[in-house]
Amino acid sequence: MLHALLLTLSLSSQTGGPIDITEQELTRYVNQKAKYEQQYGLPGLFDVDVNIDTMQVRLGRQKAGMAQVQGNGRFTLSLPGKPAVDGTIRADFEAKPRYHLQNGAIYLDNFTLTSYEIKPAEVQQQFAPLVGYLVQGLQSRLEQQPAYQLNTQDKEQLWLKQHVTRFELLPGKLRLHTDNAGSVE
Repeated sequence: MLHALLLTLSLSSQTGGPIDITEQELTRYVNQKAKYEQQYGLPGLFDVDVNIDTMQVRLGRQKAGMAQVQGNGRFTLSLPGKPAVDGTIRADFEAKPRYHLQNGAIYLDNFTLTSYEIKPAEVQQQFAPLVGYLVQGLQSRLEQQPAYQLNTQDKEQLWLKQHVTRFELLPGKLRLHTDNAGSVE
């Protein structure tokens, strides 16, 4: 699954140099592990089911030290006396990556919605009040669930978890340092 990371780990664990986790690896991990489905509703006013199918992670490209996350998904909105409407949602977020030393995991903190698009456009107005709930739900999920976690069942990744001294966010990747040049940020 993370063949490229394992190869990098096996080569660099012997040298003690930095290990890079790319935005592609983060994206793959988030799409496999961090599914988001939520139901919202106020009886007599509306019901909505939201399912974020895919997320795309970008690292440090638009703003230094920040990750951009794009979520794409589907929803079904039901209003009283009207047929249910199926649609799509795209939401763009910004978050600050954090490496948790004891867990060997990367989390996304300070999740902020930067833009969103809902189709069909006719339901944009009805859906707008629900966007805050969507953001809160995603924020809560990603602050508690890692966006990436080292697999301690693998001896190279276990070694890495035990020897990371700091991490830095570079455009397109997170770099885990295993040297003694500093402490985990």
